[in-house]
Order: sequence, then C-alpha cells, then structure tokens
Amino acid sequence: MTTNPMDVIRMALDREKAAYRSYTEYARIATEPAIRELFQFLAQEEKKHVKLLQEEIERETHQEM
Repeated sequence: MTTNPMDVIRMALDREKAAYRSYTEYARIATEPAIRELFQFLAQEEKKHVKLLQEEIERETHQEM
C-alpha cells in the first residue's frame, strides 16, 4: 500500500467515483420513491467529494510547478 499523499488522494477519488456510479444506478432501479431519493442524495454527496478531491489534486499539481 502506498503512503504517497497524492496516490492516496487519487485512490480516494477513484472510490468516490465508483460510489457515485453505484448510488446513481441504485437510484435508477429503485422502485420505492423514498429509496430512490436516498440513493440520489447519496450520489450527490459523492459528487461533492469527487469535486473536493479533484480540486485538491489540481492545487497540488499547480503547487509542484
């Protein structure tokens, strides 16, 4: 397992993206409105996490230049 902070952030980003895709799919196939809304909410939360991690990668990339 890596201890490089940027590698860890990239791994976290990959996991957040996977969670977003999963929750989006679960929302699509949910038959109960309350369950669909829950998965839609969770997908949006993951989307926020993706954005935060992408911004951190961008900051670190520009800082290295």
